Amino acid sequence: MALLRYTEDCLNAGQGLWPASGLGGWGDLESNPNAPRRPDRPKTIRVFENGFIEKVFAQAHPLTPIVWFGPFIAWGIYRGIVGLGGFATVGVFLAGWLAWTFIEYLLHRFLFHIGAHDEKSRFRAFMMHGYHHEFPNDKMRLVAPPLMSWTLAVPIFALYYFVLGPTTGVAMFAGTATGYVAYDWIHYYAHHFRPRTRFGKWIKSYHLLHHFDELHGTKRYGVSSPIWDFVFRTYAPVRARKD
Repeated sequence: MALLRYTEDCLNAGQGLWPASGLGGWGDLESNPNAPRRPDRPKTIRVFENGFIEKVFAQAHPLTPIVWFGPFIAWGIYRGIVGLGGFATVGVFLAGWLAWTFIEYLLHRFLFHIGAHDEKSRFRAFMMHGYHHEFPNDKMRLVAPPLMSWTLAVPIFALYYFVLGPTTGVAMFAGTATGYVAYDWIHYYAHHFRPRTRFGKWIKSYHLLHHFDELHGTKRYGVSSPIWDFVFRTYAPVRARKD
């Protein structure tokens, strides 16, 4: 489909042709001796040839998550308080937030890091999460664009709504959506801010070590919380990195 045509740079990067990160990432120029060389590794590449699709659906400003989900969060809390009462709403909201941390872990570990052994599966994996490992400091692709976030949000909302009922389901979705927004912002913070607090430094180091140390791809899947890393034994301690 012409409207969704990928750029040559994106197609090449999706097959590991360039640029190789040298840090256990997507590319491996040594195994692709004919790969095109670039003198300077960019922080971003264009994904879609169509400018409208690229700007509106493939990129996202850091404020995008709260713009999209803020009204639903407010609506869910209001519906919960009116229908369940304040105390019950807090419990349902927190359960929804906890559910997000579990969803985040499952997605990151089993879907985003799924094995790829042929051209199609490599490109699919690259578009799903490999792009982030190749270009981790791309400011406009650190939070999920609407096309990705709503693809996940709609079925979760429907599941809550029809299984738990309109009131409880909407209140729980408010908690899950808040957890998602927190995840996106913590992820952005880890890549683009210099924390001053001990907790902030730990959060940043925990995620960046997932990208860059020798355990890359096998440990530290939690971004907003390490709780499920502890449960499923994929936790690894934060230690001083060797320069």
